[in-house]
Amino acid sequence: MAWTYRITAAARPRLAMRVAQIFDQHLLEVEHFHLVREDAVTTIRISVDCGEPIAHRIHAKLYRLTDVVRVDLASGTPQGAIGELRNPSSPSYLDPLGPQP
Repeated sequence: MAWTYRITAAARPRLAMRVAQIFDQHLLEVEHFHLVREDAVTTIRISVDCGEPIAHRIHAKLYRLTDVVRVDLASGTPQGAIGELRNPSSPSYLDPLGPQP
């Protein structure tokens, strides 16, 4: 089944490598990898094909990474089904590192 992750994190060195390493540990091929870095926030969208237990295990591991603020997971979705990556300069963007409403 196809799984799509959207990861929001602080823009720090080697973030993409640490995220990719988690998928590599499970011997998964990444079907889609999209990274947007704006100011101090990085948003990564990754699509992989794997079973449900592995998908949830990876979800938990991603949350444990340093600098990761949020991880969204969608199942059985084509690329981009979670939604397009937002531009942090748009007025509707919620800064994950700032105060929450």
